[in-house]
Amino acid sequence: MKCSIKKGDTVKVIAGGKDIKGKTGKVLEVLKDGDKVRVRVEGLRIVKKHIKPQKSAKHPEGGIVEGAGSIPLAHVMLFSEALGRPVRTGSVAKTGEGKESRRRERVARGKNMKAEKV
Repeated sequence: MKCSIKKGDTVKVIAGGKDIKGKTGKVLEVLKDGDKVRVRVEGLRIVKKHIKPQKSAKHPEGGIVEGAGSIPLAHVMLFSEALGRPVRTGSVAKTGEGKESRRRERVARGKNMKAEKV
């Protein structure tokens, strides 16, 4: 399944519980498992994991570790810093010579809006 959201993008949560809906954050990771695609967003959906003491240097005494949980891809929308709002995206063939002519660019789409680079 193709995904229009990549690691490092800023997204806004458009659906979900009242604790995360409407918040924005940076995508830490895109998780793909067959047809299901989920994203981890920085500072949202915090989960706690209990870890036993380990021989490795990472967690020698164990404890409780907090991290970002995942959100379904359908619940987030790409946020455009230039426009200051979430946008739908599309792609446009980039014009140029040589290898440059074969590249595609991600652009914002919308009613009465010309394609702007996201």
